[in-house]
Amino acid sequence: MHSHSQSPILTLRNICKSFGGVNALNNVSFDLRAGEVHTLCGENGAGKSTLISVLSGAIQPDRGTITIGSRTVSDLSPNEAQELGVATIYQENVLFQGLSVAENIFVGAELKRASGAIEHKQTRRRAAEILDRLGAPLDVGKPLASLGAAQQKIVEIARAFRQKARVIIMDEPSASFGHHEVSLLFRTVREVSSSGTAIIFISHHMEEVFELSDRISVLRDGEMVGTFEAQTVTEGELIRLMVGRSVDQVFHHRPAMRDETVLSVRNVSGAGVRDISFDLKKGEVLGIAGLVGSGRSELLGLLYGSLPRQTGTLQVHGKPVEINSPVEAMTNGICLITEDRKLDGLLLEQSYLDNFLIATLPKYARPALNWPKARRDALAYRSRLSIDTPGLDTRVTALSGGNQQKVILARCMNVDPDIYLFDEPTRGVDVGAKEEIYTELQKLVDAGKSVILVSSELPEIVGLCDRVFVMKDGAAVRQLAVPDFTQSDILEAAL
Repeated sequence: MHSHSQSPILTLRNICKSFGGVNALNNVSFDLRAGEVHTLCGENGAGKSTLISVLSGAIQPDRGTITIGSRTVSDLSPNEAQELGVATIYQENVLFQGLSVAENIFVGAELKRASGAIEHKQTRRRAAEILDRLGAPLDVGKPLASLGAAQQKIVEIARAFRQKARVIIMDEPSASFGHHEVSLLFRTVREVSSSGTAIIFISHHMEEVFELSDRISVLRDGEMVGTFEAQTVTEGELIRLMVGRSVDQVFHHRPAMRDETVLSVRNVSGAGVRDISFDLKKGEVLGIAGLVGSGRSELLGLLYGSLPRQTGTLQVHGKPVEINSPVEAMTNGICLITEDRKLDGLLLEQSYLDNFLIATLPKYARPALNWPKARRDALAYRSRLSIDTPGLDTRVTALSGGNQQKVILARCMNVDPDIYLFDEPTRGVDVGAKEEIYTELQKLVDAGKSVILVSSELPEIVGLCDRVFVMKDGAAVRQLAVPDFTQSDILEAAL
C-alpha cells in the first residue's frame, strides 16, 4: 500500500437520512484522502448504499454537510457531484455494448472537428493512452460486447479517469468475477489510486477488502462504528463490528452424524465429472471444495437430475433409485439450493408465496388448492428464517440477495427432503444472513437431515463440514476428515 497526504479531499459531517421513520444514516461522518482505497464494510441494510447515494447526489440528506475540495454543501445534485469529480461505478455496467471501447470511454464527451464530425482516430489514440496509463492495454477499436466482465469494468473506470474524477465509488464491482478477473480489476484500481484519485470500495469479500484497502470503515445499522488502517485490524474484528458479535459464534458445529448411510454414490460420471463415489451419512455435512471449474456444481447437478448422468448408480436409504430430473430427485427426498438465484433458483417476477409453493403444489391441492394452509406455511417459514418481506405477495425481485436465498431455502424445507444439496449458499449474501443460513443448516443436521455443501468460502467449509472432498478437473483428488484439515490443506489439494 502507499502513503497518502493526510488532508482529506472529501469529508462528510454528521449526515442523517431517514426513510419513513427508519434511520438509514444516523450522524455519519467519514473522510477520504487523495489516492487511498477506502473500503466500506457492513451488512446489507447497514447504510452503505444510502451513503453512496448521498455522495453521488442521488439522495439528499436530511442533515449534515458534504465537503469536496474547498466546497461545502448540504446536498448535491448528480450533476454537481460529477462536476466536483465524483464518479460512481455500480455493480451492473452502465455501458453501450454496441459501441467500441474508445467510444464508451468518451461517451458524452466526443472529440469533434470544427465541422462537428467526430474525430475517431484522435478518440482511439486518447482512449489507448488512458488505458495504458491504467496498465490495462485493451484493444480500443473492439466492440465492448466482445470484452469479459472485468475488462468492461475497466472501461468504466477509464471513463471516470477520463472525466478527471477525484473520487471513484465502486459498488461491489467484482461480485460475479472469477479469480483472474478480480486480479485484473485490482491492478487497474491500484494504478488509478497511485495517480492520486481516491477510491471508495464496497465489497462483501474479506480477502478482497484486505488485499486492496488502505483504510476500512464499518457501518452498522446506519451508524459509523469505526475507521481503521487496514494493517491494524483483523477479519474477525471487522465481522464482529459488522454484526455486533464475534465470528466464533457464527460456526458452532458439532457432529450430529449417525452411522446410517442415506445416499450411496457409485462411479458417477457426466458433465465433466469423472468417476465419483462416496457415501453420505445421516446428519453429516459433506463439503465439496475445489477451484471454480473443478466440477463441484456439476456433481450436484448429476445428483439432482438437472444434468444427464453418463455412468454410475445412486442408492437412497439402501434402495437403488433412478434420478433423471429434479422432480425425481425431490420424490426421492433430495433438494437443491442453487448457486445462481436469478438464473434458475427463483421466479423473480412472482411473489414470495408463488416461489414458496412452486415445488410443493401437490401437497396443498387435495382436492382443491388449500390456500389458507399454503399461506399459513409460508408465514411460518417467513418467521422461522426471518425473511424480510413486507407481505406474502411481495415480488422476490424486491428482496435482497440474502432474503432471496432464504426464500429458496424455505421452499426446499417445505418439501422436507432428507438430503439437502447446497451450492454456494452464501454467495453475495451479507454477514447477518450468512449466519442465519448457517444456523438453519445446523438445525437441519440436528434434526437428522444430511447436507452436501459446495462452497468457495474456505472458512465455511472448515467451520461447517464433517468431511471434505477436494475436486480438481472433475475428479475427487483428496478426502479430508474433521478435525484434521485447515484452509491451507484444502487449497493445497485444490491447486
